[in-house]
Amino acid sequence: MKKYKLAIIGSGSLGSIIGRVVSKDLSEEYEILGVLSGKIENAIKLAEEIDCKAYKTLDDVIDDQPDYIIEAASPDLFKDIGIKILANGINLIPLSVGALADKEFYNNVKETASKNNCRVHIPAGAVGGLDVLRASMLMEDAEVTITTEKSPESLNGAPFLKGRKLSEEHKKAISIGGKGRKFSDETRKKMSESMQGKNLGKKQSEETKEKISKVTKGNKNPFYGKTHTEEQKRKWSQCRKGKILTEEHIAKLSKQVIC
Repeated sequence: MKKYKLAIIGSGSLGSIIGRVVSKDLSEEYEILGVLSGKIENAIKLAEEIDCKAYKTLDDVIDDQPDYIIEAASPDLFKDIGIKILANGINLIPLSVGALADKEFYNNVKETASKNNCRVHIPAGAVGGLDVLRASMLMEDAEVTITTEKSPESLNGAPFLKGRKLSEEHKKAISIGGKGRKFSDETRKKMSESMQGKNLGKKQSEETKEKISKVTKGNKNPFYGKTHTEEQKRKWSQCRKGKILTEEHIAKLSKQVIC
């Protein structure tokens, strides 16, 4: 059986997962020649972990003539390197499939692959989540939860955000602009009125309560290991001065303490 040679471009979360899985579980069928990353130190770190080379340039990758190059970096990088890889007759597996939404780039990729007798294997990517949901419809009493995580920086260049980019300066300005902000009494009243009755009569199920409890216990609680400052305690004390609790409120507090 032929053993296929692979090269990975990108040493982030996806690139690292692919490298580890292939080197550990698929080593009889595939050999990872090396890793290329935007930062050589990141490539070296992953390369040492999965026992392969750390490439410095794309030319180094191409010179090794892998059977497949896996792109696990970004749509912009895919656009920069995709055509050159295909022009050298190397099969490509791009994970940043969103770049193919650019029709001109898509047609260029298709034409170059055809001319050089190589292939582009397009994985399902995020659409895979829809496949899971469809499959779950065939199961009885199935509960499916899909969680995706993305850093704000990774959304730069997305079609929906075209022309918009949240710079570090912008983030800092938003943070500073929100500090010390106080709502007027009129604004508070409007907010209070808009929320009145929205949760009236709604009760959380025991299952929901249990889930909330699990994700806020111990070190998962945002306040874990922290204590309130004396200043904060003093402010709360002042806010409560002069307030008289109703019998109903006292009964609720008493019940919570007993439980």
